[in-house]
Amino acid sequence: THHLREDEWKSLARRKLMEFENQLHTAYEAGMVFRFTEGAFESFYKCGVKRVKRDFVDALWSGSHHLREDEWKSLARRKLMEFENQLHTAYEAGMTTYSGQRAWSFINSVIYCLTVVTTIGYGHISPSTTTGRAITIVYAIFGIPLFLILLADFGKLFTRGIKFVWAFVRRVYYTGSCKKVRKTVPVQEVMKGVQMVYDMATFRRPSQLPPGIEMDDNAPPPLPPRVPFTPGDQPATPAPSNFAIDDEFNLPISVAITILLIYIFCGATVFYIWEQWGFFESFYFVFISMSTIGFGDFVPQNQMYMMASIVYLVFGLALTSMCINVVQEKLSDSFRQASAKIGATIGLRVAEEDGSITPVPPIAVEVAEVHGVTMKKPPVMTPYS
Repeated sequence: THHLREDEWKSLARRKLMEFENQLHTAYEAGMVFRFTEGAFESFYKCGVKRVKRDFVDALWSGSHHLREDEWKSLARRKLMEFENQLHTAYEAGMTTYSGQRAWSFINSVIYCLTVVTTIGYGHISPSTTTGRAITIVYAIFGIPLFLILLADFGKLFTRGIKFVWAFVRRVYYTGSCKKVRKTVPVQEVMKGVQMVYDMATFRRPSQLPPGIEMDDNAPPPLPPRVPFTPGDQPATPAPSNFAIDDEFNLPISVAITILLIYIFCGATVFYIWEQWGFFESFYFVFISMSTIGFGDFVPQNQMYMMASIVYLVFGLALTSMCINVVQEKLSDSFRQASAKIGATIGLRVAEEDGSITPVPPIAVEVAEVHGVTMKKPPVMTPYS
């Protein structure tokens, strides 16, 4: 079922894009909730800071006309201490921005929701109220699993798209043409078919054997003669041309890693232009974000750039997931081949489906009669019988 028709894949791609739009719509709605809960809390504390700052300036101005110097200094120290206490209280409550700057704007609230479901978690903005923290927990419980499912599906779509491009490059390399050529059956498969027909033609039942000749049930079947073929019989298109465009993660590791590095370098170049960072800092930000570490030491300051970076990182996470699955698939194949070789040397058979191990029974091999005496060899252990 991994091999789907083209129209089915297009339908799947449209469906996953609609799911991604639904995820963004959910983030918008959750952002409105956080804008209401955390924004009201932020406004309360920042209004208090503004009031204390205004009272401090007014008291200094009114006291400067009729107070002596020592009295004015004492008043200034007292008002300054009140202002510091108010700032400290606001900072402990989670206010880390200037009084004239709104941390929980609508765009920042949506960005916060997207950093939660993507598990990046920059930490540059976080809820300060019990209600906001409880909503974050509920939103993460339902949002993160849905996003991970969507991420896995995007990884499969990326795999199919990259395989399509990879097959096109291979076709151009081997045939020198962009047109899709008609598949030719490799000679090896033709030889298998010829040998199968020969086995069926030479098979004899016990009733068809000449008199006096008995068939040994344990004897191995006779080997058919090999059909010779010359190197010129090899088709123009090599056997690896049967490259299936499906969602199996069997791409070459070098291709997957190269595409991921190109994607990271392109993003680093964009942030180098947008944020006026150094190129290494931009590369560092993209890598930390796509690995979901998310220290938060580098964060885009422009809200629209931040929103665009979240969308860029969503597809980057899908590409990273695809590369991890490709490496995992290659390692699994290597482990299976190594297990099969080790089992063959000690007379065990390792099943490819579930990895179970079964012993291989010995096979008795008979030798032709010599001077009327039938000689038998001891049982021979064969790994594949």
